[in-house]
Amino acid sequence: MTAAPFPPNSRYYGIPVVSRVRDDGTTEVHLARRILPAPGLHVPLGHRRLDGAERPDTLAYDAYGDPALWWRVVDAAGEADPARLTGSDSRLVMIPLPLEITARGNA
Repeated sequence: MTAAPFPPNSRYYGIPVVSRVRDDGTTEVHLARRILPAPGLHVPLGHRRLDGAERPDTLAYDAYGDPALWWRVVDAAGEADPARLTGSDSRLVMIPLPLEITARGNA
């Protein structure tokens, strides 16, 4: 296994690349499974009520200055699919502190 070649703001950063040799001798390479963190692990930076037109990337840009961190908002909502937040009118979502920050604070 090797570390996946993703930038630090990617939800796949640090996920190992694994490979296996198939019966026919070909090598299959893929990312290891990414386990979503339990929603209860997240510490809120704030909350936002969606207006139906907002997307996770715009929430991430407003909160972190980086739209590529949309996955933090989606993870905190307990969703695997960002589309489940898009178009949600009046849903209250948590804008979480990064788990890396909260994990250091709890150690």
